[in-house]
Amino acid sequence: MNKKIGFLMVTGMGLLLAGCGNQVDNKATNSSSASSSSLLVAKSNVKVNSDNMSPQEAVSLISTYCGLRYGGNWATMAKEAQKEGLQVNLYPSSKYQLSDGGQGVAYDVTAGGKSQGLVYTVNNDDVNIYQNVKENQKSTKLATISKSEMANYVNQEGQGKLVKDLAAKAQVVDQRSGDSNSSSSTNHSGNDHKYGRVGTIDVPSEMQGTWYSADNDADSTITFEPHSYTYSDGDNSGTIQLYKQDSQFGEDEDNYTNEDVQNATKNWGKVSYLNIDGERWLNVRGWTQSAGDGESYAVKTETVDGKQVKVLVVGGGAGNWVEGIYYQSKDMAQQNADKKFDDLNYQ
Repeated sequence: MNKKIGFLMVTGMGLLLAGCGNQVDNKATNSSSASSSSLLVAKSNVKVNSDNMSPQEAVSLISTYCGLRYGGNWATMAKEAQKEGLQVNLYPSSKYQLSDGGQGVAYDVTAGGKSQGLVYTVNNDDVNIYQNVKENQKSTKLATISKSEMANYVNQEGQGKLVKDLAAKAQVVDQRSGDSNSSSSTNHSGNDHKYGRVGTIDVPSEMQGTWYSADNDADSTITFEPHSYTYSDGDNSGTIQLYKQDSQFGEDEDNYTNEDVQNATKNWGKVSYLNIDGERWLNVRGWTQSAGDGESYAVKTETVDGKQVKVLVVGGGAGNWVEGIYYQSKDMAQQNADKKFDDLNYQ
């Protein structure tokens, strides 16, 4: 897919595998169950599915798995989170000296917001897990493991209900600022009018989570969070913060051509909602983009092998032509690469 490349050119730039480099987390797939003393809560028959998890569900799955698998601070945090609430703070991975910075975002998992050095990063479909993370100190990852393996292990130990309970109250707090050199943000709502931003955009809940595509012989992923999305498309990856833009900002052409503004907002997306053929689309353009139609996203229901499935449709161009179809699992994406649906608009 080259749709993200187009976005990056316009803007001026632009939870996961069973191995950990040469290290493999074999214990996650060990047939023996955890001892009852290591369980976080009483067992139940509730099961979790790792496909298309929301950010809140993903952090809850990772926290539960790590609490079961590694114990110690991860287990203490998971237990505290049942009372204090689970919160994950997003920072640039450059804030820490991690052995694998993933796609540039460090997820600092906490109970009630106070950091305990429990961090993970994401590489496409894989999660890199850390503990005792501190600024200005090198941190070595415990393991790299996929969400599906985490879900299997959690289900095996009867802890699925804990995942769902934590997710119900989990909070995702983006601590990154618009400037790529800064590690925190003092205005999380984005309504400070800096460079014309007047608030964040709420991504529809049905769109949140990770989606997969294998169109055009290329594996791609896109993960929507409440106010941002992270993409990986071949050699290109990054995170785009989604904001509303003050209309008066765009009326001054100098704002769009100012190099300092372009550099400061290269990871910002200007968002609006479009109504096309009775469908509501989330449209994203580069913050200083003065021409072009950007990319539009909508979740639709299509028939695949006789079953109704949710797909993420990406449209672009003047006719909002289909540029890609994303599915809720990697296997489904590969099995339906370049598949076309009769009700969609292809160029």
